[in-house]
Amino acid sequence: MTEKPTPRITAINKPFWDGCNQGRLMLQRCAAPECRKHVFYPRVCCPHCGHGALDWVEASGRGRILTYTEIHRPGHDAFLGEVPFLFIAVGLDEDPTIHSRLAGPAADNAGLIGRPVKVVFHQSTERQKLPFFALAG
Repeated sequence: MTEKPTPRITAINKPFWDGCNQGRLMLQRCAAPECRKHVFYPRVCCPHCGHGALDWVEASGRGRILTYTEIHRPGHDAFLGEVPFLFIAVGLDEDPTIHSRLAGPAADNAGLIGRPVKVVFHQSTERQKLPFFALAG
């Protein structure tokens, strides 16, 4: 059996991955008073205004499905036993878009666009949980 790949954890993204392991979806937010926009993926400065200070805040974990695709041939052999699954783009309530998996099967894929979702944390490897999203309501 092939081991699942793990995220490359750095000083910049460590608070995000630590938050996942604690069951918390952490996002960066610009510290500039005139901006204060949420940021995802983790980075060193705000992509909206260029300010160099970003704070970590807990996100609501809620959003809506923007688009999706059904995966039949995963990019890594360790996921062969999990196909098919839905890879989704979620527009978070805080504004950033995050890409992830839909937790569990969807009864009807045709009606997924715009559906509300909430984050759930999936134990991917012994040491790392990943943020997946489940249909809400």
